[in-house]
Parts: sequence; C-alpha cells; structure tokens
Amino acid sequence: MNWMREVLPLVIVFFLRANLWLSNGVKVKDTARYYVNSPVCKMPYVNPFTADIMSRFHKRKMKGCRTDADMVTSEFDFNTHQYRLHIHEHLARPFLKTKGNATLECEYSDISRNNSADVPDNNYVQSKMHRLTNHVLVPKTTDHIITKCYVRKGHRRRKLIQSDSMSFIQDPLTNDGKVEDFVRKQKVDPQPSVLIMGLDSTSRINFRRTMPLVYDFVKQLGWFEMQGYTKVGDNTYPNLMAVLTGHSRSGIEKVCDVEELGCLDSLPFIWKRFKQANYTTLYAEDCKKINTFNYLMPGFKKKPTDYYLRPLLLAIEDQFPIIKEWGYAYCVGRHLSFKYVYDFGQQFIDRFLGRSPFFGFLWSNSFTHDHYQGAASLDQLFRRYLKSFEDAGLFKRSIVILMSDHGHRYGPLRKAPTGYLEERVPMMFIYVPPWFRKKYPKLAANLHKNRNRLTSNYDLHMTLHHILQLHSRSMAEFPDKYKSQKCKSCQSLFFEVPFNRTCAMAGIEEKWCCCHPSETIPFTPKVAPIIDAMIQRMNRHLVERKFDHLCHNYTLKQVIRMDWKPVLATGLRPADKDEHVYIIEFKTLPNTPEFEATVRWNNRTKALLSMDMDDLSRLNSYEEDSNCINDKIAKKYCICNDSLKK
Repeated sequence: MNWMREVLPLVIVFFLRANLWLSNGVKVKDTARYYVNSPVCKMPYVNPFTADIMSRFHKRKMKGCRTDADMVTSEFDFNTHQYRLHIHEHLARPFLKTKGNATLECEYSDISRNNSADVPDNNYVQSKMHRLTNHVLVPKTTDHIITKCYVRKGHRRRKLIQSDSMSFIQDPLTNDGKVEDFVRKQKVDPQPSVLIMGLDSTSRINFRRTMPLVYDFVKQLGWFEMQGYTKVGDNTYPNLMAVLTGHSRSGIEKVCDVEELGCLDSLPFIWKRFKQANYTTLYAEDCKKINTFNYLMPGFKKKPTDYYLRPLLLAIEDQFPIIKEWGYAYCVGRHLSFKYVYDFGQQFIDRFLGRSPFFGFLWSNSFTHDHYQGAASLDQLFRRYLKSFEDAGLFKRSIVILMSDHGHRYGPLRKAPTGYLEERVPMMFIYVPPWFRKKYPKLAANLHKNRNRLTSNYDLHMTLHHILQLHSRSMAEFPDKYKSQKCKSCQSLFFEVPFNRTCAMAGIEEKWCCCHPSETIPFTPKVAPIIDAMIQRMNRHLVERKFDHLCHNYTLKQVIRMDWKPVLATGLRPADKDEHVYIIEFKTLPNTPEFEATVRWNNRTKALLSMDMDDLSRLNSYEEDSNCINDKIAKKYCICNDSLKK
C-alpha cells in the first residue's frame, strides 16, 4: 500500500493539471495560472469547471411565456417614418367561431412618463383607450402603448382574448439634413456608436461556465477580454456609478444626497457628454423593483436619456400577470422581462445605425441577479440577440461593451473556495470594429496589452470619455472635469496600463483587491481580540447611524474562516510590518446572518485601524431580516428587532 500513498498524489496533480489544460485549450504554463501576474499583483486563474461546482450545476431549459401568436404587431414605415400597427384577424378565428356571429375589437392606450408626479420615475400616465384599426399609423409623440383585443357578440359583454404592449423608437431625423451630414462625416472621420450590454451578478468565471455560446461569440476577432477587471464596490450601484459618472459612493455623498429627488440629475453621467456630442441616447433596464437608480431611491427627476424604457416597465408590471423565476419577474405578460430590454435595443440599433451616432445602455437583472445558474438558461437567447445585432451591422461600425457589475455576492458560488474571486472579478469584454483597428492600431494594441493588467470601473469610465476624443495622445489631454473624481491615476484602456499597477493606483479598495494571496489561519486566543474589536465596531456603527432602535446588536456565534495577508507598500506610504489585513467570515446572533469583513489590525498597538461597515459583505440572504429599514446599504447588515426568529 506504500506505493499507493506515493503515486496517488501524483495522479491527483496530473488530473488537476489536465483539467486546467482542457479548460484553457492551451498547454499549461505558469503564466496561464494568473489573470494578472506582476511583481505587485498576482491575481490567480480560476478553473470554472471544477468538480465541486459542476456537481451542483444543473442547466434548466428556458421556459416560454406564451404559446399564442401576436395578434397586434408593428413595423416601421420608412416612407412616412412612422410605426404602423397591424391586426392579424385570422388569429382570432378560433375565438370567433365559438361565439357564433362575433366580431374582433382591438384598442390601445398610450403610456408615458408622469413628469408632474412627485416622483416621476415611479409614475406613469395612461391615456384613454383608442380604437385600433388595421394598418393605423402610430403618432410620432407615442413612445409606448398597451393593446387589448376582445371578442364581442352583439351587445353582450366583451371577452378579452389578448393584451400586450409595444415600445417605439420614434425618429426625429426625417428631413433636417443631419443624416446626410453624418454619412458624409463617417467617410472622412468615423464616429463610433457605443452600446453597453450588462448582465447583473456575472463573474468572468461563471460567464464561461454558464454561457458557452455567448463566450464563443466574444472570442471572435475584435473582442478584448479584460481579465484583471476588478469591482470597486459591494453591489450594483457603486460599481455602475463608477463606470457612468467616475464617482465613488462616498464621493457622490459629498455632492448630494441620492435619496433626494434631483440628485441623480445633477451628476455627470457619461450619456450627458455623449448627448452634448450629438449622440442619440438610450437606457433600458428590466425588473422595476431593483432598477439600479430606483432601488430605495427616487430615480431621475427628468428623463435621463432620449429613449427610456422605465415608464412602460412600470405599466406592464402593474397590469400584466407576472411569473417569477430565478427570484424576479421572468415573464411579464406574454414576454420575457429580458426581451423588453433587448427588443428596445434592437429597435434603437435598427433606427439609428448608419444615420446618427448613438450611445445605448442595456442592463438586465432578471436571469442572473439571484441565481448563478440562471445565465445558462439565457445563453441561447442572448446569443441570438448578438447575432441579430451583428446582422444589423452593429459590429461593423460600433464599439460594444459586454460587462457585469460584480459576481455573486452570496450563495453556493460565494461560499466555494474560489468565492472571493467569483464575487470580485466581473466579466468585461470590449469590442472595437475593423475600421477602428485599422485607423487606431496603437489604441487596439493597448487594449490587447491591457487584457492581463489590473483594471477597474474607473478605467472604463475614462475609456468612454476617450471615445469622444480619440485623437488624444495621453491622459494629460483630458480636461480635469472629465477625469474620474475618485481615481485621478485611472486612465483610458486605450492607453497602456502600467505593468506594476497596485489596487490603490486603480481605485480599488483593499476590501476588493484580489492581488495579494492570503493565508488561512486558525482561530486561536491570539486572534480573539481582533474578533472582539470587530463585533464592537459593528455595534458602535448601529449607534452612530442611529439604527440601534431598529436593528439588534450583534453577538458572535461562529468564526467560519479567517485569512491573513500583509499590508503592502502603496507608493504613498511604506509597509508597516505590524499592520495586517484580515478577511474574516463569521456568523452572529440573532437570526444567524453570515458576513465577511475585511479589517486592518495593528499587532503592536492591538488596535483595529479600519473596517468599513458599508463594505461589509453579506453571504446569505437578508430579505427577511431588514424590512424595517429603507437604507439600501444598511439593509444587508441590519437585523430588525421585529424580524427576530425563535
């Protein structure tokens, strides 16, 4: 049996290396084991297909929302530059036959934003119903409609047989000469359109695991995967605000209170600069309950972009039946929640590609927000949309970004041995078209170099600014007002990112930094003071924020895991041998919430140097714990007094 003890470890090592080799499709080398491999940052490669994860992974087939065909459809009439509605009366024949001498009646009502409401982003206006006749033209002032078709027999009560909704990308470019000017300029100095497509809670690791068809699409020429892209905040809001405004959450708080109506409107969203550059803009996001700028916030006072899906989203989630899957609205009426967003995007592309530069931001939560396996059900449909965008010519003319905000923050993936990276390394792919690669070969070459450099959301923000000033030769040519307010050392990804880049240089706080390997240590009396100080800090925070009358104090129940790593020099200050960073996974009482905290401790002074409660990670669901509080950050750590479990 001695020979088995000697050979078995070798067999295991061979199997693991072979598995890594197969997952990469290349021969294993030391450098292939890192996303980033520099003297100051070593971000380890993670195999998405390890047995412990794949044993739990079960792909579920996408469920349909309907079996009946669309009774009312629309098409864009290029002669009148208006939408025309069609009624497919033959689809009603089975209903009409059962009623004898019956007739089909269809109606529609306009849906628009209620700008006079106290909170316009959470309200909509619905007009009275208008009779819908076949081939009727939709007024150019109409952005969204709800349709209803009935069967009526004589004077009897009508029976509803189908209700539906539609959005319209109305065309303001009919006869003003802008189209001709744009086409002429494109031949001399092309101006790229920009489309950002986002899937919530999708790490680059889980993306490879769950969406092989889409992953295969983005391996084509022109796509660049930023493998060292690291998130800068806990949830969607701080990460997208970094991309879209260049601000951190704390930086925004110094400007205005996002819970006050009008605050978001005052911030420098990147789509404002694109609008100033004569781009046409669009923003669409599914799942009204958790929209990025509306979850526990009032949203925008004014419509943020030229085309905005939210008014329709409010109406259909109010009025149509909803089927939940993967935690949120899956089917809204007859269609997938996801499809409302991407059909809107398809219309936008069809209407303006080649006629006007555009900036579009499409964000989806419905499949991926709560369940890491949901993306697998979406794979085939999402690939079809990408192919449809390709057929429309999007990838010949435009810069396209496929991204996420973060990985899964709780659940099986987060608790896996690789969960630290699963949470912190979101997917990030940037596509540049053939003409761009030919005209700006240096910028494309820099994207290629930056694939395995440490990058962040603030760099992506600067990249979006760079698109509007492609002739810039360095960051020194960017006006200060366009630079990220949080990270002055961050830069466009079209410029080469420094090889020896630290997290501090990329605007990534220690909490989210994946550069330095940590070491698991036992929970001994020696480290007990660190735990005690951490729990005291948590309880003191409740008092400081005046949450102590709503939220219960914490008592330690269990330390699950404790990792240690040294504090490295940042260029701003030297390393202190007595200072260390501890990453502590633990449970408290009551209700047994599970947290992960990153704390800095000085062994010489026995003092807790830093612990940001707002960045405390919650590793299990807090849905039933925090209904007493509306603060979007405190929700993850507050254990409401009225939610205590026996």
